[in-house]
Amino acid sequence: MKVMYTLSLPDYISAIRLHRKLSFTRSLVFGLIYVGLPVMALGGLIAILLLKMVAKVELSSDLLFAKGILLFLSVALPLARIPDVRICFKRIFLNSKAIPTINLEIDEQGIRSENPGVSEGKLFWSAILDFAQTERITLLYVARKKFLFFPTKVLTPAQRDELDELVARNMPRKQKC
Repeated sequence: MKVMYTLSLPDYISAIRLHRKLSFTRSLVFGLIYVGLPVMALGGLIAILLLKMVAKVELSSDLLFAKGILLFLSVALPLARIPDVRICFKRIFLNSKAIPTINLEIDEQGIRSENPGVSEGKLFWSAILDFAQTERITLLYVARKKFLFFPTKVLTPAQRDELDELVARNMPRKQKC
């Protein structure tokens, strides 16, 4: 099975999201930083305002300073992630001016990937540790935190069935990634 595709930033973001969802620890850390921290900051701000308005309590400057840092982090961390994701996506293609078309060949022997002008590689099925797939993206894990990914939408239904069969037949027993 041969597939040619061009990666896009939404494909890369889908791969990161799927990778994060596959591990409870990764999901927990992401949730604590990008959901828990802003919720705590907002809750703390509401509590401080209620204490000042209703109970007329004077708050120490240390508490206000800590609250300011928490509010800053709850806004800065999600905003800092946006350019980080874009920079990581651009690093895939190194010095390429345009995003090249990637050639992927999957057969009984393994997986051959060619990113013209950047990299070329061959992986045997014994090197594939895990497999994950959604309607948007397919991940083939070669290490716990490293994966080869491609958009699932470039596969025809017959190719998708063939890929599922190849993975089921050739991939070694699943190891937790």
